[in-house]
Amino acid sequence: MSRRRLGLLLVLGLALGCAGVREALEPTPRGEPSGRAGWLLYEVGGLRFEAPEGWAPSGGPRHLRLEGAGGWVRLEVSTPEEPFASETACMKSAEEALRRGDQLERARHHPTRFAGARALTLEGDQAGWHVWAWAACDGARQVQVFFTARSPASPEALEALRTLTASARMGGEA
Repeated sequence: MSRRRLGLLLVLGLALGCAGVREALEPTPRGEPSGRAGWLLYEVGGLRFEAPEGWAPSGGPRHLRLEGAGGWVRLEVSTPEEPFASETACMKSAEEALRRGDQLERARHHPTRFAGARALTLEGDQAGWHVWAWAACDGARQVQVFFTARSPASPEALEALRTLTASARMGGEA
């Protein structure tokens, strides 16, 4: 693995936090048919979204990783085990999580909506990769989403990104 890719994965790992030992013992979530050929529907912590059928899943019910063939694109979705005390606390945590990405080149972030919920977004570059990230709060429940693709992003990666943002819904509705 190249140093650049290792650095990018380190940045993402810091943003996502440590995966628990329990996750290693739980089965990786499997996608179910979404109704569109070539796409599967996944659910992580109440967030439902579509992703390409050919992407390799790993992780557990609270931290799912999907990687495109050849490692050219990656999607990570995670959620804390317990909700925060309030939406305000959730948003404060979301801001802290995305601030860790300020070390990316040309990092920029702003308030937005993701999956129908209040969110913050981060976009930036790191060693030949482009990063899109969201931390969304549905009330006190938080979901963090990191989508990375080699730069320039391929048409397939951009289609997956557009599908992710269009299909994502909090509360288990897609």
